[in-house]
Amino acid sequence: LLTIVALPLIATGGPVLAYNLLVLTSYALTGWAVYLLAREMSDSLDDRWIRTVGAFAAGAVFAFGTYRMTHFVHLQLLQTAWLPLALLFLRRLLRPPANGGGRWRDAALFGLFAGIQCVTALYYAYFAALALGLYVAVWLWDTIRSPLRPGLLRQAGGLAYGGGLAALITVPLTLPYLRIYEYLGVVRSPRELDNWSAPLQAYLAVLPTNWLYGGQSWSAASGGEFALFPGFATIALAVVGATLALWKRSGDSHTVPDSIPLARDAAFLVLLGLSAFVLSLGTGIRMERGDAPLPFPLPYTLLYERIPGFGALRVPARWALLVHLSLTLLAGIALIRLGYMLTSHRQRYRLASLALTVTAIVALAEHTSVPVPLATVPVPAPVYAWTGTQPDIRAILELPVGTTPRGAELERITFRQFHQMQHWKPLVIGYSGIIPFGTTDLLRRIQRLPDDDTLRYLALVGIDTLVIHSNEYDAEKLSHLLAWADSTPLLRRRAEIGDALVYAITPEADVPSPITAGASVCISSDERVPGVLALGLIRRWEAARTVLYGNGRTRYYPDLKPLRPGQVCDYGLLAADEQPLTTGFDAEGLRWRSNGLAFYARDPRLIAAFDLAQPVVGQFHPAYPSNLTVTVETDRVHIANTLLPLQASLTKAYIELDIASLQAQTLTIGEATYAIPPGAITITAPVALDRTVPIVGAPGVTALQRIRVLSAPRAPAPLPEGAMALSADSRFDGSRLSATIHLGGAGALVVDVRGAAARDDRPIHLLEGTLPNPSDGGEMAFSIDLLSPNEPWVTHRGEAEDGRYIVYVKPAARSSALGVPIATFVIRNGAISNPQPAPLPLRIVGE
Repeated sequence: LLTIVALPLIATGGPVLAYNLLVLTSYALTGWAVYLLAREMSDSLDDRWIRTVGAFAAGAVFAFGTYRMTHFVHLQLLQTAWLPLALLFLRRLLRPPANGGGRWRDAALFGLFAGIQCVTALYYAYFAALALGLYVAVWLWDTIRSPLRPGLLRQAGGLAYGGGLAALITVPLTLPYLRIYEYLGVVRSPRELDNWSAPLQAYLAVLPTNWLYGGQSWSAASGGEFALFPGFATIALAVVGATLALWKRSGDSHTVPDSIPLARDAAFLVLLGLSAFVLSLGTGIRMERGDAPLPFPLPYTLLYERIPGFGALRVPARWALLVHLSLTLLAGIALIRLGYMLTSHRQRYRLASLALTVTAIVALAEHTSVPVPLATVPVPAPVYAWTGTQPDIRAILELPVGTTPRGAELERITFRQFHQMQHWKPLVIGYSGIIPFGTTDLLRRIQRLPDDDTLRYLALVGIDTLVIHSNEYDAEKLSHLLAWADSTPLLRRRAEIGDALVYAITPEADVPSPITAGASVCISSDERVPGVLALGLIRRWEAARTVLYGNGRTRYYPDLKPLRPGQVCDYGLLAADEQPLTTGFDAEGLRWRSNGLAFYARDPRLIAAFDLAQPVVGQFHPAYPSNLTVTVETDRVHIANTLLPLQASLTKAYIELDIASLQAQTLTIGEATYAIPPGAITITAPVALDRTVPIVGAPGVTALQRIRVLSAPRAPAPLPEGAMALSADSRFDGSRLSATIHLGGAGALVVDVRGAAARDDRPIHLLEGTLPNPSDGGEMAFSIDLLSPNEPWVTHRGEAEDGRYIVYVKPAARSSALGVPIATFVIRNGAISNPQPAPLPLRIVGE
């Protein structure tokens, strides 16, 4: 919305002028809006001069109060005029009809300003919802207790009309933000909320530049968001205002006129201020930032878990905006009513005016902070204008860059982002309210430079140009970096413009991607996939008009078209350590491997590939059959109850089976028999066309895990060395986990317990150990106390923190492979809770 308003200024006077005017205008608009609302809330008093002075003081104190001055650098958070205006017209809408209530014009303006406030900042959408919803609730309570009056339906209709208009404004501009949160998988952890919850001391803290209190030890803010001092004078006046509005002494003829709307307003402001104060404390009551919370429950965590989008509000302290608004409005009411009492009792207008003015000046002086922080945008380096003249540059990485955009590093990134307007080329590194996980991965990886493999990483992302600002390096580091840059065949020096050296990443750094338009590519959703690289390749392949498939997704790239049962794509992008057989590829099809990714081409003989997993109701793991029927026809394949049409006709057919077996046995395929050793194995067999072929293994000790249909024979793709056949049962007795494991194949077994901390999802490695396995396989059992492991085979013991955990098992020979869960549990307050065994049906483990 601010961009739309400022677009003419941006086009004619430049972005700095537009920004400055938006900042300054926010103060004028906010003060004016609060002035109008405070004046309206005292409409029962007929002295216009007193109302004007008191309302003006309220507007000035709120506009230039500590909260807004604290957020002087947050353009969006300065746009606070619209909520007071929405409250103003909501109040007018809900006045008694005899006093002009129920007008459609007021309903429209209420909805308009509510919608505008919601789209200026996501925080303010929730703030507006609380403030406006609370006012309606107070009005409903007052209405229910009063006799039914005419015009009530009209007011209800006005509320619906205004709310609908607000939604029409809010939804189109808010949905993209919500989609981005969902797309990036953004969740503010409880620990982050702890860090940004306001301590009680914050309500005494001011900016260091505060005219009266700056520099005092008791008023020092513990962070940039934690100067929330509302002012002693403002608090005192707010208490007086609430008291005068809510309490009328019976039989006293010298009090100001009674007004039910004013009492309602005061009750609303008291409730709003208290509610916002509690919310600003966030996850717990703390005296100082970083203290352990006092043992008093607060609602923020519950709201965080239950209200959609609430978890995006990472700074609970910002709810103090509503605290300040409530206090300043109550203070304005106090000034107006006190002024009225002085003039009506003593007829001393000058005294009343002087008293109001002095009080307002004192209240405003407590917030005065000078000078305000100003910044000068540096003159852009000549390399930025030069870059704009190079049409072949696609994406730029500017060096040096740190790992975390904070402090001086944030300033450097922001200035580069500002200078981007000289050329409008995409930048790899920028700053916004959300930094995607992929960007943080990229920042960490860039620190490895100078390094050829990192250049290949950057090329996969889609970066083709490095800009090295030599004046931002020390001499030794610069010399080392340039010596590498000028010697590696993966870079070509393109230009030297002022203090900047421009290098092009050569095509040799990029891995070949032999994909033509219309080809199909399967993108793995394995968590080991470097997602930012996959995203870069997805964008490239989308531009080449390929068809992208994927079952599931990571948090880096969007949902892709799901694979059909049995479908094998022309190409597959997998994690480097991922077993290609699970998606129908094999090692012979490997085209390239780089930076944690592997790219495979399909064997042209492969027609279909099925995973034979069968979900089991109430169980974590699927089961696999021990027998199966297959019918291969010239143009389609029947596997169990699945029918797959074929794009080309078959004249011959072969099948490959990946099998888990707990013992040596005989497997029957049609009329042929095959000797199966214990462990994990792949066999190949011919099948007759147009004939149902039964596949039969020994029940209970055989699992047919995958089947592939081929048009011609090939050497079977072997399963990874060290893979095993395994089934397991587990049980809990308090904190002790016991498991019985049935193994096929020789080797040792690793038990690995990993989890995530409850406060911040930080990874926790709780314990790990290797169990010896009998040389001929068979059955084994183990038992371990998860909180106090003292078994001799345990080689790693971590601290048992509150969080959620998974117990994995995997072959020791395949320690890099993903384990399979056999149990889950939660540690809460140092004790095991919600233990869940995860029975593991027979399957191949260690792929």
